[in-house]
Formats: sequence, C-alpha cells, structure tokens
Amino acid sequence: MKETSTSIQGKDNIPIEWLPILAYHKIGTQKELGITWIAPSVFEKQIAFLHSEQYQTVSPNDLTEALLEKRKLPEKSVMITFDDGYESCYTHAFPILKRYGFTATIFMLAGYVGKWNSWDARLGWKRFKHLSREQIIDLDLEGFTFGSHGLNHLFLTLQHHKTIQTELKMSKSILEDILQKPIDCFAYPYGNYNSKTTQLVKEANYHIAFSLNPSPQIANSQTYYLPRMGIYLWDTLNTFKTKLRQNGEMRFRIECTKNILINRLTYGNLIRFYASSN
Repeated sequence: MKETSTSIQGKDNIPIEWLPILAYHKIGTQKELGITWIAPSVFEKQIAFLHSEQYQTVSPNDLTEALLEKRKLPEKSVMITFDDGYESCYTHAFPILKRYGFTATIFMLAGYVGKWNSWDARLGWKRFKHLSREQIIDLDLEGFTFGSHGLNHLFLTLQHHKTIQTELKMSKSILEDILQKPIDCFAYPYGNYNSKTTQLVKEANYHIAFSLNPSPQIANSQTYYLPRMGIYLWDTLNTFKTKLRQNGEMRFRIECTKNILINRLTYGNLIRFYASSN
C-alpha cells in the first residue's frame, strides 16, 4: 500500500501526522509472562506526564473528522487505546484516567464480553477476564469510546472471506446492541491486515481502522490502517517520552522499528491457530 504524506494543520495546531496513538492491553498487578501488561503505578506515571504536558485525549471520531473533513485537532492531542477490552480497563485504568481528566478508546473483543481470555496462547497458568456488559455501559457513560476488535481474535488475513465478514459484522452488532449506538471503528487483532481485510472493514461500514504498525506520519490515505505505538512492560518514562516524539526524531524512529518487531512476536499465536485447525 502506497502511503502519502498529506498533513492537515491549522493555526496553533500540530499537523495531524504528529498525533501519537498509544496502544495498551492490560493494566494490572497480576504478573504474567507476556509483555503487554503494565503495573497501575507505571501507567499512572505515564498519564500524569501527559497531564503535566497539557495533552488532550481525542477519539477516533475526532481523528476521522480531522482526516476526512480537514478539521483541526487541539495542540498536544493524544489518542489512548486499549485492545481486547480486559476487565483491567475498568478496575485499574479507568480510575487513573478519570483522575487526570482523560478518556480512552477500547477495542472490544465482542465474542468474549464477560468471559475469560481462552482465545489467547496460555503463558503459564493465568487467565484474564474481559469487560462485562455492565462495565462497558458504565465506561461509555463516562465518555469512553468503544470499537470492535472482532469476535474471536483471529488472524484475519488467514481467514476465509465469509469468516472475516462474520467477525466484522457480528462484533459490530453485539456492541451496538449493548451500547445502543453505532460502532464505526475497528482494530485488527494482532495488527494483522492486508488490502483484502481493509476493503472488507470498509464494506462492513466502519469509518476508521487501526493497525499496530507505528509510523512517523499519519496520512489521510491510512484511514483503514492507522498506525499505533504499543506501550509494553519494559517501557520507562523516558521511552514513553520517546514514543511521544519528545526525545528526538532518530530515537522515535528506532522505537517505531522496535514496535513493529515486537508485534511480529505475537504471531506466535499462529501455533494455536494451526493446532486448532488440524
């Protein structure tokens, strides 16, 4: 896919291509072997830093309008996102975000509302619960945005055309039934997408979609594979600042490369996929 570098900017506003889109998974105290969880104390330091630097959270709808309608975003905008919709978004992340006046976008795995994450490769003995219907409604009332992460956390590029359509349409329907409002943003499980999946996402009436491939820029050609920067277990406040592009361009680009490599490690879940299909 060829990407253009068209940026949208206005007086006293940063170019849209500079918008940090952060991707989290679990915030909690229950340690595991994976790298996608961080402790609440670490998360709070990151959110407190955003607050001290006067960042403002924006939603996928804000970004859609900026990209497609050339509307301005506030200076020092940031988008905070969570994949999978773990219960820790409610129990740990939400109180911290509320304390500092921030909201977030949660890409919910619609087939696992209120269930344990049996879809995930089991590292050790621990399982983690997903948000319940009631918790989803509470967060929505608090100004959080919900998007779809599919039904079963599949590698969509490996699925049959009809399976992909089912994942996209049924997950959308489930979340719309819970929230009684349109669900029009999507995040690819494992950040796994290609031209076929982006087209099907568009046909399923999503307005915007997100990958896990960070990029030095955001262009209006990327509406269906927008770049996000993952935040991981080992991130310090200094690397967090780097991911916000505050420690120089070279360091930022190195973090982009590291993120892409780290995301490829999640493809170890392919073992589970092939095992279950044989």
